[in-house]
Amino acid sequence: MSLTIPSTAILAACLASSVLVAQGPPRPPAASAADAAVQERLTRERREDPNPAPARKEGEGPFTRLIIRGVNLIDGYGSAPRGPYDVVIEGNRIAQVVGVGNPKVPIDPKGRPSGATRELEAEGMYLMPGLIDVHVHQGTQQKAPESEYYNKLWLAHGITTVRGVPFASFDYSIRERARSSANEIAAPRYVVYQRPGTGWGRGTPRTPDEARAWLRWAKQNGADGLKLGAERPDLMVAYIDEAKKLGLGTTAHLQQ
Repeated sequence: MSLTIPSTAILAACLASSVLVAQGPPRPPAASAADAAVQERLTRERREDPNPAPARKEGEGPFTRLIIRGVNLIDGYGSAPRGPYDVVIEGNRIAQVVGVGNPKVPIDPKGRPSGATRELEAEGMYLMPGLIDVHVHQGTQQKAPESEYYNKLWLAHGITTVRGVPFASFDYSIRERARSSANEIAAPRYVVYQRPGTGWGRGTPRTPDEARAWLRWAKQNGADGLKLGAERPDLMVAYIDEAKKLGLGTTAHLQQ
């Protein structure tokens, strides 16, 4: 059985094919003015970010089971140092604090924790909880741009957690926090607080609804809390109320 195709249909198909070849693949839609404004805001926000910390070279760990042996403990509650203790750290967590004797008396090895993958002999030394600095910033490209300097300065002073209010841009702060948590850089633990409107590219919220929307966006994108300044009363109420609902912290800069 033969099938006859009208010549007009063949001609139409050929013309359509020619048009497709001439036009090439479909082009993506041009960026809207709103998209361009978002990118411009984000570019300005990130322009002065400090340089990211280099990959960690110094230091060791974390260890599967680190035991600090025979150390004197300053517990942070105001009491005198006590000891000696064996302190067991598994990964990034303190798992045990075991009393192993009395001052100036030889330690009896019986009952001491075992199974260490790394040991530190610390008799006569002192151990205290890491300090927390709740108000820090990092530099800019114009002033002290190397974040490695800040991180190592904090660690050298016993500061193991820092709250950035903010460190720098939203993206920078979230990224460096992740690198610190993964032990990829020599740095304290980062806690990220950001100013209203940073990171999403839509500018500073002007209404209570916008304030709540930004906070929901910030929570979804990893912020730990909110740094407030001299906000309008209606915005302040919205920020604090929504932050509480979302489980975000709040802190404020008191105007001079």
